Amino acid sequence: MLWLDRIFRRKRIQRARITNRPFPGDWLRVIHRTAPFYRHLSDDHQCALRENVHVFVVEKQFRAVGDLEMTDEIKVTIAAPACLLLVGIPHFDVYPRLREIIVRPRYFGNVIEAVGPDGRRYRIPQMRSGEAWRRGPVVLAWDSVKRSVARPCDGYNVVFHEFAHVLDMQAGISEGAPPLETKQQQVAWASVFNTEYEAFVEADRRGERTFLDPYGASNRAEFFAVVTEHFFEQPRQLAKLHAALYEQLRLFYRQNPAAWPSERSVSEM
Repeated sequence: MLWLDRIFRRKRIQRARITNRPFPGDWLRVIHRTAPFYRHLSDDHQCALRENVHVFVVEKQFRAVGDLEMTDEIKVTIAAPACLLLVGIPHFDVYPRLREIIVRPRYFGNVIEAVGPDGRRYRIPQMRSGEAWRRGPVVLAWDSVKRSVARPCDGYNVVFHEFAHVLDMQAGISEGAPPLETKQQQVAWASVFNTEYEAFVEADRRGERTFLDPYGASNRAEFFAVVTEHFFEQPRQLAKLHAALYEQLRLFYRQNPAAWPSERSVSEM
């Protein structure tokens, strides 16, 4: 199909034009300031991250709402962690189904009505820091992104979380099973992931305190997003407490953040 060949050829030419440009110095300074993981990456992965960030910022449409003004700093601060997920898996491309990122100034959501046992109606706010839609945009609260940047080792990062959902939905559905290349990988992933998820849900049901964020017990898709946050933010703890799960994430992302120097050791160098 010549028309399809033309489309892919045009896309390759457009990508080459982007990645052949010098990476903006202002963007690199934003990455150094907001993404401490960058200095832990190999030279090849740093190069891949810069190229992916370049593509991400140029190709995706960013839209600020409310009283927020869109800037390159906002774009790069979001793009860097989103693209960290991709540096070891270039065959996934740069989120090809995603077209738009909507950035809100702060937490957002709706107020729902519920009826209590006494028959009285209650208004309950349901606030969110981010959401990812299948074939739709990613929506992020800028105050949550800044909180994620300020606390890089607490296991919470809204960008990692929402873009893990985007990866999960790359095959069209969201069920905590990102696209894997071989049947053997799929079987190993399902075995470990389902065992870990069911044990986690049971622990949460019993009210036990867990290392993983309890939000991951909502469903399998949320569990995958939550463990991705811990994988990149608290890798040593995850590897110690959930070794089999860590190994599956290491194999999928083709990265080993548990081997990165700790922030303390880096500061002492």
